[in-house]
Amino acid sequence: MVIVRQLAWLSALALGAVVLLALSPLPQAGRVEEAVSSVVAPVAASLRSAVRPVTDVLLNAGQLERLAAENAELRRVLTRSEADLAALREERTSAQQAAALVAAVGDRPGQFVTASVLARDPAPGRHLLLVDRGTRHGVRAGQPVLGAGATLVGVVWHVDEDHARIRLLTDRDSAISGTIQSSRTPAALAGTGSGLRLDFVPHGAAVAAGDVVLTSALGGLLPPGLLAGKVTRVHSAPQDLHETIEVEPLADLARLEAVLVMTSFTPGATLPLSEPRPGATGAP
Repeated sequence: MVIVRQLAWLSALALGAVVLLALSPLPQAGRVEEAVSSVVAPVAASLRSAVRPVTDVLLNAGQLERLAAENAELRRVLTRSEADLAALREERTSAQQAAALVAAVGDRPGQFVTASVLARDPAPGRHLLLVDRGTRHGVRAGQPVLGAGATLVGVVWHVDEDHARIRLLTDRDSAISGTIQSSRTPAALAGTGSGLRLDFVPHGAAVAAGDVVLTSALGGLLPPGLLAGKVTRVHSAPQDLHETIEVEPLADLARLEAVLVMTSFTPGATLPLSEPRPGATGAP
């Protein structure tokens, strides 16, 4: 509608211009031209103001297109830079986590290998991790796996050449030999699928909330003295043979991103494989 009005005004102005040209030879033409100009000038100025944005766009269309292309390229460069920065931050975080793990166990070259967590088993009660180290890196089934503060988080369950699956302590199929540090009471530390519990602790044993649970060398399946958990609750009925003891892991198992595999440990290596023969002296 606005465009139609503008066209009408332009047509009227053109017609007026033609009339003025036709009347220009007459003696009174100058006065008429002055009178018409005084009326038309404000209208013409308004029309120029209304049309100017359109003319500016038409005149600068090429420049706007070039600026749009440059803006799109700058956005692509910024996106790539942000992605590179995020990757560098992740690399730095991973390096810091690995360094903290190594610092917690001290300078023991060849005894541990650092592994990054690649995936988790989503099944309820199944607390398994997939890490990026395998037999090619010295990882073997049964080796203990440590987290922050050199605390035990699980045991290597299955290994291939480049990957290993770790069963966390809280997995429902996890069970290791443990010892209550304060009283040296032996027990079995079992996973419940959501937490930990101590089994086979006799009723009335010296155990209380806050006691630390260590690994035991019983069975030769783990090295002794690794930090495994902390007692959070002890409760039982008088008729029970064993205490009911709840334990929490010392490491945050839900947020593991890097772990240490104790490649220097071979499960059962220190145990005799058979009964000594009668008369054997043990000499080579």
